[in-house]
Amino acid sequence: MTGRSTGTGTRARRAVTGTRARRTAAGLALRVRAQSRPAASRAARLTGATVAAFLVAELVGLREPPPIIAALTALLVVQATLTSTLLNGVQRVASVVAGVALAVLVAATVGLTWWSLAVLVATSIVVGQLLRLGPHLVEVPISAMLVLAVGSAGAESVAVNRVVETLIGAAVGMLVNVVVPPAVQTRYAGRAVHRFAGEIAGLLDDAAAALAAGPVPAEQSTRWLEDSRRLNRHAPRVDRALAHAEESRRLNVRALRTPRIGPGMRRGLDALEHTSVSLRTLFRAVDDATRGRTGVAADPGYAAEVQRTTASLLARMATAVREFGGLLLREVGAGAGWERQRLAAALEALRSGRTLVQDLLLNDPRSRSGLWELNSALVTTVDRMLAELDPTGWNRAPQPPAEPARARRAAGSVAERRRVLRRLPAGPAGSTAVPPPAPDHDPR
Repeated sequence: MTGRSTGTGTRARRAVTGTRARRTAAGLALRVRAQSRPAASRAARLTGATVAAFLVAELVGLREPPPIIAALTALLVVQATLTSTLLNGVQRVASVVAGVALAVLVAATVGLTWWSLAVLVATSIVVGQLLRLGPHLVEVPISAMLVLAVGSAGAESVAVNRVVETLIGAAVGMLVNVVVPPAVQTRYAGRAVHRFAGEIAGLLDDAAAALAAGPVPAEQSTRWLEDSRRLNRHAPRVDRALAHAEESRRLNVRALRTPRIGPGMRRGLDALEHTSVSLRTLFRAVDDATRGRTGVAADPGYAAEVQRTTASLLARMATAVREFGGLLLREVGAGAGWERQRLAAALEALRSGRTLVQDLLLNDPRSRSGLWELNSALVTTVDRMLAELDPTGWNRAPQPPAEPARARRAAGSVAERRRVLRRLPAGPAGSTAVPPPAPDHDPR
């Protein structure tokens, strides 16, 4: 390799690294701006609920000791969604009441000893499991021990105060979420899906730029394979974001002004997940071909052509995935006519790139088994992406199955043809002689 080509490859790799750094910085800044407002809103709601519960408890007359339990309960009850707030409040009140009742019973009968404490804790845990208190199960023994610690003389008054404070805190927390409802997470879910598509497109862009710049080291191809495997673990996180967005709409008046998450968003996430799985297989073939330097010694020109075509096709894949993510994000808001046109153009470009790869696949002799595997993986991945990323084909009715009689005749014809080919002698260089076509008419 000449010095000029070495310098060109180095500058290309530096450009790829700079592009990746700028993309990471832009994504980080966008994430900070997107999360700053929800974080401030959540902090204001939690602070307001805590202070309001404390003031209400003081107005009721719970001043000595200070009603910290009421403020703490309100802080713990307020959640990101109304349904979780209601469930959290009911579970917390039930755990405190159960713990206080058990503590009063133990204090009135046997008092506090080591064995009564053991019985109290074990019974509290069993009761919490029977009531299905979930994360508030430990609140039952905690409340029981706090009440039992003051002794049998003041156990009843402390028990009443703790129950009242818990009720006040839970009521204030629920009321705050009703009066100041949390934001609906529909747009956040859309951004999560769009970010997932951007991560897939970013990996494809990096691989395309590096392959277009020149020879790729084995460490780089292995890194692409690891990144593609890591992408598969991001899909459950996005799925949880969609489920959280659907839950945030329940009993929320702010959901009236926010569009729903349609089935297209969930179907789009499935399409992106299937695409990421296909990319893992593709980058496995790229890594194998890179490590083995397949075809470079036998036919350097053909290997270079495969590398250029692979880079071009990966760039088209990235564009298609990015436009698909933009379409999903747009569908959360207003109409998406322009985004559909852009996606259709990207998919058409991907189809034309597939034709080039198919031509290379047909021209590749069987001796280049490694490049044959890479070309086949490219065609298979493109076919998967064209099927998954095209929304017009989602509602397309499946083709009816073939008739049983016709299928049996076709299978018999194929089996007979294979038997004929096996009986024919092999030609030169291990090739199989192909029988001449049968004449359409009688030669006589």
